[in-house]
Amino acid sequence: MSRRLTAALAAVLVVTAAAPAAAGLWPASAYADGDPASDVLVYQPVFFPYKPAPHALQRHLVGLVRSANQQGYRIRVAIVQSPRDLGSVPALFGTPTVYARFLSSELSSIWRDRVLVVMPDGYGLAQDAHLVRSASGVERIKASTRGPDQAVLRHLARPAGGSPAALVKAAEKALRALAARHDVALVAAPPRKPAGGGAASQNRTLAAAVSAAVGLTAGLIWYLWRTRPRRAT
Repeated sequence: MSRRLTAALAAVLVVTAAAPAAAGLWPASAYADGDPASDVLVYQPVFFPYKPAPHALQRHLVGLVRSANQQGYRIRVAIVQSPRDLGSVPALFGTPTVYARFLSSELSSIWRDRVLVVMPDGYGLAQDAHLVRSASGVERIKASTRGPDQAVLRHLARPAGGSPAALVKAAEKALRALAARHDVALVAAPPRKPAGGGAASQNRTLAAAVSAAVGLTAGLIWYLWRTRPRRAT
């Protein structure tokens, strides 16, 4: 990361700690490629940390997020376990609200709905974030604020530890709480079948049918041979 980008990120963190209302301020020079979640969330609903959680937990969370989206509660989730998961913006580790706004703005060209961020420090939620340039030329991130949803997250206990498994469980808890506020009951969607799975199943069924037919034919031939009329000697 360049010195200029590092300095810009440090300045934002100082402003955020001093005045939460100014958390959306962000110098234009701070924007850079290399944020892994902004790439992954383009094509899938959940970003998991590089250090993996158990696959069963991951599959379950993905199913719940798909269930929420299918019922109209549109959301994507980013789980950040360490600075490494933030790529070129590791200075945002420990500030889930600031990172949620940043990530939402990064996804603004393809996603304008909710973005939930889960870190060991807590939760962040942003929606429809985008850059706005002030008269002085300073760019800031403007995001839609939903007080009741933010209140839901504020009343949640922090994740029970910083392990990937603990963060995935915390993400599920936060997702269920947010969806419940909108009267959405989540049901884990079944995992998608791999491409070609139906054809493979049909092939196995066809092979079994052919084997049964061959066995039946062989049995019939053997029976007819045993019961054929015999000539008198």
